[in-house]
Formats: sequence, structure tokens, C-alpha cells
Amino acid sequence: MLGFGKHPENAAAIQARLRNAGLAATHFALTDDEAGDSRLIQELTDADYDGVLIGGFINGQDPEDPPTEKRTRWFNRILNIVHAHAPGAKIILVRNPADALPAIGRVLGDSAPEH
Repeated sequence: MLGFGKHPENAAAIQARLRNAGLAATHFALTDDEAGDSRLIQELTDADYDGVLIGGFINGQDPEDPPTEKRTRWFNRILNIVHAHAPGAKIILVRNPADALPAIGRVLGDSAPEH
């Protein structure tokens, strides 16, 4: 599983939660700039992933922080990057850190992914 969000502390907590659940997971904080896009592309091309988790701040699912026009543009750009560089990966929208494992289950079902 590859995942990312806006907040570094959430990224670290989610990565630990996924790894403790036995999933091969990389989760990191993504920035809304060329460096962030490059990092995402690099991560997507480094391995094949069953799923790509996108955090609630970026995807607009965080009920405490409604989306803005700027974040919607960022989210659209991210979706196109993922589609171009990992077309076989399922997109998994996460609402908050505690939602990561349930979100994987919603999208991938009971299968145990390796990446």
C-alpha cells in the first residue's frame, strides 16, 4: 500500500498502523508543489501497489476541514498522477488516520494485499 496525506504526524501513525496489521506500506506527507509531485511519481514507480491511500485533507473527506478550490485542484492533479503511473492500483480515500484500515477493507475487501 502506498499512502500520503498533508500532515507528517498522521503519515507516520498510519504507516505504523498498516505495518502492524501485516501490510507492506509506505505512507508519507505530500506537499502541493513540484517536489511533492516528483516524490509521488518516484514512489509510484518504485513498486507495484494494490492500493493508493489519499488522506482526508487532500481528498476533501475530512469533515473538520472542508475542501477549498486550491485543494480540489491538487486532488485532481494527484488523481491524474496516480492514474498515469499506477493504473492498476485502486484509489482509496481515507477520512482520518483511524479510517485507513477500514478504507482499505471498503475498497479491496478481505483480500490481504502485499503492497
